[in-house]
Amino acid sequence: MKRILLDYTRYNSWANARVIEILKTLNDQTLDQALGGSFSTIRNTVNHIWGAESIWYQRLMMAEHILIPHQTFEGNFAEACSAWLTVSSQFTNFVEKQFDDRSFEHAFSYKAMNKTVVKSTVYEAIHHTMNHSTFHRGQLIHYARLLGITQIPSTDQITFFREQK
Repeated sequence: MKRILLDYTRYNSWANARVIEILKTLNDQTLDQALGGSFSTIRNTVNHIWGAESIWYQRLMMAEHILIPHQTFEGNFAEACSAWLTVSSQFTNFVEKQFDDRSFEHAFSYKAMNKTVVKSTVYEAIHHTMNHSTFHRGQLIHYARLLGITQIPSTDQITFFREQK
């Protein structure tokens, strides 16, 4: 299980970085242009992915009070993307530090966004977070295509594996 989660968290950081390289070339007007989808704009979608990764990481760290990073963030878009990549890499660091697969089977309690207390295993939380990011990265790539960007690198996990060899 550790190997799978390491692959998934490393892939997530790699794919996020590839998408961010494209997005950092866009101006504020384009980042805030309504394009449809779950969060309407590129900036909102980035904030959502960054926020979700941060929330789930804080839950894994057993934070008592969860902070949503973009709600208090005052930097520019490139700095937000850098902060997002930092959170992404924290997942890999977390997985690397676990001694064996039993660590991922540990169930922990946390407050869901609707304030109810729920339980998940560490494995479920990490897997959900990486899958969630993959889904919304796909939306970002779709937005880029809508904007006429044609030079989009592959973010397929198999490309990640091939490049690691």
